[in-house]
Amino acid sequence: MNIKGVIFDMDGTITAPFFDFVKIKDEAGIGDVDMLDYLATASTAEYERVHAIMLRFEDAGVAEAALNHGARELLDELTRRGMPMALLTRNTRRSVDGVCKKLNLKFDITVTREDGPHKPAPEPIWEIARRWGAKPDEVLMVGDYKWDVLCAKNAGAPCALLINGEGEAEWMKDATYVITRLTEVIDIIEGKKS
Repeated sequence: MNIKGVIFDMDGTITAPFFDFVKIKDEAGIGDVDMLDYLATASTAEYERVHAIMLRFEDAGVAEAALNHGARELLDELTRRGMPMALLTRNTRRSVDGVCKKLNLKFDITVTREDGPHKPAPEPIWEIARRWGAKPDEVLMVGDYKWDVLCAKNAGAPCALLINGEGEAEWMKDATYVITRLTEVIDIIEGKKS
């Protein structure tokens, strides 16, 4: 596999896991549904109400942001190798900019939920690959949740699923690789991990 660029999820991947989505949904009172899909069909008033709750949690996420174990080492090594890197998140641009500034993170491309279709839609990966002059199967998606795995699968890209002490889930079977440390991404790029 010839990897020409690496796309990272933010929460739980580059940054240490912080968000408790069950708590956010409970506070919003929306039940067990995808929050972004819910917002897409909400009335204007309902959208504003739920979006305000999400922004409050995202702002807290910026304040509490810390790098995940191994993130700095991996990013530094990829930079040293001249490997293009992108950030693909379902967060807002405001949240991403705050986290990147706080943690001194730089990516060649950053795609947020405001930039068009969001994960698990394949378009963000297709667009990033196009901008790098690569095919989708030449970019590696690295994430920690089903939206990352499904986004990669839908786009025809390989995916490295970072397990942050999570139990098994049905959607995990669609990951190309399962890793327990971010630095294992180097082994994937070098073809040392199957």
